[in-house]
Amino acid sequence: MKKRITEKKILSMLSNAIEDIEVDVWNKIKNSQQSGLEEISSSHIESLNQNKTFVPKRIVSIAAVFAIIITGIYLIKNISEIISTKGLNSDMYHSPFLAIAESNNRLFYQNFKDEGKLYSMDLNGNSISKLSNDSILNFTIYDDSVYYINSTDGKIVVLKTNGSDKRVLENTNANWNIIGFKDWIFYTSNDGIYRVKNDGSKLEKISDILAHTLTVYGDNIYFSSNYENQEGLYKADLNGKNAIRIYNKAVNYFSIYKNNIFFSNIDDNYCLYKIATDGSNLEKVRSSNKDIIISTGTFDIFNGELYFTNESLENESYLFKLNIDTNNLTKLSKIEATTIKVFNQYIYLYHPSYNGRLYRLNITGKNLEEIFSDTKEYRNELVNIFTNKGL
Repeated sequence: MKKRITEKKILSMLSNAIEDIEVDVWNKIKNSQQSGLEEISSSHIESLNQNKTFVPKRIVSIAAVFAIIITGIYLIKNISEIISTKGLNSDMYHSPFLAIAESNNRLFYQNFKDEGKLYSMDLNGNSISKLSNDSILNFTIYDDSVYYINSTDGKIVVLKTNGSDKRVLENTNANWNIIGFKDWIFYTSNDGIYRVKNDGSKLEKISDILAHTLTVYGDNIYFSSNYENQEGLYKADLNGKNAIRIYNKAVNYFSIYKNNIFFSNIDDNYCLYKIATDGSNLEKVRSSNKDIIISTGTFDIFNGELYFTNESLENESYLFKLNIDTNNLTKLSKIEATTIKVFNQYIYLYHPSYNGRLYRLNITGKNLEEIFSDTKEYRNELVNIFTNKGL
């Protein structure tokens, strides 16, 4: 008599397999049944062709892939009913953006395991400290002070990097971006761009543009927008006066280096472009006659190197760095990331799958390590859902 493999057992096989392989299965299954299953199988066929030596670990990996495929089919057919009966968040992901900063040999970060609250830890992953009980949207560090946006009411909160001297700037209402410069805090809001003194005085609206990204460079503030009739890159004095639009198509994230603004061009398949800060010399950035496609829109610039992830160059997601002066391209590590931040010693890479995973890579491109994740809790949550469903 054949034994029936229960759905609960299949899910358990999936949860165990997740620990042993790096395929983002849930993401692939959830986004597309056909492409997800094809991508899983093709990537492992390629791996087998490269290494035809079968060892027990390889056999286990193959078994895990088949378990995942079977489970994927089940999940695709039943996920809507599971979500509706169990009240599970349908996208099962945190934001693709994670606020991260380094200061005084400590890492400051949104803790996706604790409702996005502000934490810090030393660079060895020890001495973890919660700085505030507020869930935050974003933060910046300037002159040993942290400025963050409370996700509940949009108010800007100021505190020291050790968590002391907390102050709420009551008249503020920020929605996404925040930067500190001298004694001013600049931030985006639902009706434009504002600045306020870091003691809460002199609140001023400096633009009606609904901005996505803003930064201070030299004696000017630069900001971008993708809103209808406001699309583009803008430059203005720090008080908002003498504003000009230096590029007139939609832009999300951008970064400035040596008087050039780098951005992922939404209108050209997310290819990397640059334009001078005065609006001249718009050009596509290429390497060895190949376009640099940054489909996630996220990248970071550090010491003349632009770091980004790309799938088209290798047919799998890899982290690359581009030398801005020579356009030489270097492949660093196989990884997916929706947030990239580079500091003196490390590259931090965040991906929201499995409730969030934060990785760290040495600036030399070696020693990739997962320093923070919610993978086990995510896996247990799925198992509990199916267990409670009575499978």
